[in-house]
Amino acid sequence: MKKTSFLIIGLLLMSIVAMSGCTSKTALNSTTPATGGNQAQKDTSAGNGVDSDKDGIPDNSEKVLGTDPLNPDTDGDGVNDKADTTPTLVDNPPKPLSGPVGFVIKDTIVENNLDEATKKAVPDHLEIVLENLGSTEITNFSAYYTIKDLNTSDKQSYELTLNGFSLKPKETKSIHIDTGQNPEHYRANPNSLYYKSSNQLEFNVMVSAKGYQSQTSSVNKDKGGAEAPD
Repeated sequence: MKKTSFLIIGLLLMSIVAMSGCTSKTALNSTTPATGGNQAQKDTSAGNGVDSDKDGIPDNSEKVLGTDPLNPDTDGDGVNDKADTTPTLVDNPPKPLSGPVGFVIKDTIVENNLDEATKKAVPDHLEIVLENLGSTEITNFSAYYTIKDLNTSDKQSYELTLNGFSLKPKETKSIHIDTGQNPEHYRANPNSLYYKSSNQLEFNVMVSAKGYQSQTSSVNKDKGGAEAPD
C-alpha cells in the first residue's frame, strides 16, 4: 500500500516538473526577440496596433517607416505601401505634358505662409500659387513634387491628383499640400522629410493639367522644422 502511494506521488511530481519545464521554455521563446530585419519590418509582420488606412502596416510602424498612417499609398504612385519597396518615392515619375501655356506657377511657398482670405499667418506647408492666363476654365490638375535633404541627400517624391481643383479664366488660386482638411487642401505625408528633417530642404514642383504645358518651379526651405503660425 505504501509502495503504491509513493509510486503515485512520484508520478505526480514528475508530471509537475515536466509541465513546469515546458511552460518555462514557452515563456522564454515568447519573450526572445526575433533576429534579422529592421524594427519596422518586425512590427509590420507582427501586425501590432491600429492600422487606420488598412494598408497592412500598423500606425506605429508607419511612423518608423516614414509613411502616412492615413494613406495606404503614401507617394501616390498606385502601389500599396506594404507592397511598395520605396513607399515615399514615386516609382515612375510623370512626364511633363506639352501644349499651350494655359497657366503659370506664380509662386511656391514652403514657409511663412499666409491665409489669402484672412491675410493671417498659418502653419508652414507647401503652397503652389497658380494663375490662369486664358479665357477658358482649366480643370484636371495634378501635382508631382520632390523633397531633397541638402545635408543627407535623402530624397522623397509624391504624386497627387488634385480632385476638385480648377482655375476660372484669369483666376489666381493656391494649391495647399498639408495635413489640413479644408477645401483645396491636399494630403501631405505627416512623416515626410518636410516635417521630420530640420536640415535645409530643396523642393521641386511640377503641376500639370490635361491639354496644357506642365509648369515647374523650385524653392528651398531654410533649416528648422515645419513651424506653427509665424
